[in-house]
Amino acid sequence: MAGGVNAAIFPCLRCAGPAHRTYEGQEDDHYRCSECGSEFNIDWSYDGPPQSPCWPISEEETEKIRKMAAQVFRRRSKPIKGIE
Repeated sequence: MAGGVNAAIFPCLRCAGPAHRTYEGQEDDHYRCSECGSEFNIDWSYDGPPQSPCWPISEEETEKIRKMAAQVFRRRSKPIKGIE
Protein backbone atom coordinates (compact mmCIF):
# COMPACT_ATOMS: atom_id res chain seq x y z
CA MET A 1 0.00 0.00 0.00
CA ALA A 2 3.03 2.30 0.15
CA GLY A 3 2.59 4.38 -3.01
CA GLY A 4 -0.83 3.04 -3.92
CA VAL A 5 -2.37 2.85 -7.37
CA ASN A 6 -0.95 6.22 -8.51
CA ALA A 7 2.60 4.96 -8.02
CA ALA A 8 2.42 1.67 -9.94
CA ILE A 9 4.66 3.25 -12.60
CA PHE A 10 7.17 5.96 -11.71
CA PRO A 11 9.64 7.86 -13.91
CA CYS A 12 13.11 6.34 -13.79
CA LEU A 13 15.56 8.60 -12.01
CA ARG A 14 18.31 7.68 -14.46
CA CYS A 15 16.70 7.81 -17.93
CA ALA A 16 13.12 9.11 -17.33
CA GLY A 17 11.62 5.93 -18.81
CA PRO A 18 8.79 4.01 -17.12
CA ALA A 19 9.88 2.14 -14.00
CA HIS A 20 7.37 -0.48 -12.92
CA ARG A 21 6.87 -1.32 -9.27
CA THR A 22 8.28 -4.77 -8.47
CA TYR A 23 7.54 -4.70 -4.75
CA GLU A 24 5.02 -2.73 -2.71
CA GLY A 25 5.80 -2.53 0.98
CA GLN A 26 4.20 -0.80 3.93
CA GLU A 27 6.28 2.39 3.61
CA ASP A 28 8.40 1.98 0.48
CA ASP A 29 8.18 0.56 -3.04
CA HIS A 30 10.86 -1.00 -5.24
CA TYR A 31 11.02 -0.13 -8.96
CA ARG A 32 12.81 -1.41 -12.07
CA CYS A 33 13.04 0.64 -15.25
CA SER A 34 11.81 -1.14 -18.37
CA GLU A 35 14.18 0.91 -20.56
CA CYS A 36 17.57 1.02 -18.79
CA GLY A 37 17.12 -1.65 -16.10
CA SER A 38 17.94 0.73 -13.24
CA GLU A 39 16.47 -0.28 -9.87
CA PHE A 40 15.57 2.05 -7.01
CA ASN A 41 13.37 2.42 -3.93
CA ILE A 42 11.01 5.21 -2.95
CA ASP A 43 10.01 5.74 0.67
CA TRP A 44 6.47 7.14 0.69
CA SER A 45 6.22 7.40 4.49
CA TYR A 46 7.17 11.10 4.67
CA ASP A 47 4.50 12.70 2.47
CA GLY A 48 2.22 9.73 1.84
CA PRO A 49 1.21 8.29 -1.51
CA PRO A 50 0.87 10.54 -4.57
CA GLN A 51 -2.55 12.06 -5.17
CA SER A 52 -2.34 11.76 -8.96
CA PRO A 53 -0.70 9.23 -11.31
CA CYS A 54 3.10 9.45 -11.50
CA TRP A 55 3.11 8.23 -15.12
CA PRO A 56 3.07 9.37 -17.88
CA ILE A 57 5.22 12.46 -17.48
CA SER A 58 5.46 15.52 -19.72
CA GLU A 59 8.30 16.23 -22.14
CA GLU A 60 9.38 19.04 -19.80
CA GLU A 61 9.59 16.66 -16.83
CA THR A 62 11.47 14.12 -18.97
CA GLU A 63 14.06 16.73 -19.92
CA LYS A 64 14.49 17.87 -16.30
CA ILE A 65 15.05 14.31 -15.09
CA ARG A 66 17.57 13.56 -17.84
CA LYS A 67 19.47 16.78 -17.17
CA MET A 68 19.60 16.12 -13.41
CA ALA A 69 20.62 12.48 -13.95
CA ALA A 70 23.44 13.50 -16.30
CA GLN A 71 24.86 15.79 -13.63
CA VAL A 72 24.42 13.36 -10.72
CA PHE A 73 25.70 10.22 -12.44
CA ARG A 74 28.58 12.04 -14.14
CA ARG A 75 29.83 13.15 -10.70
CA ARG A 76 29.48 9.64 -9.28
CA SER A 77 31.57 8.16 -12.08
CA LYS A 78 34.61 10.32 -11.27
CA PRO A 79 37.39 8.47 -9.44
CA ILE A 80 37.86 9.11 -5.74
CA LYS A 81 41.25 10.61 -4.83
CA GLY A 82 43.57 8.07 -3.27
CA ILE A 83 41.62 5.08 -4.56
CA GLU A 84 42.79 3.53 -7.81
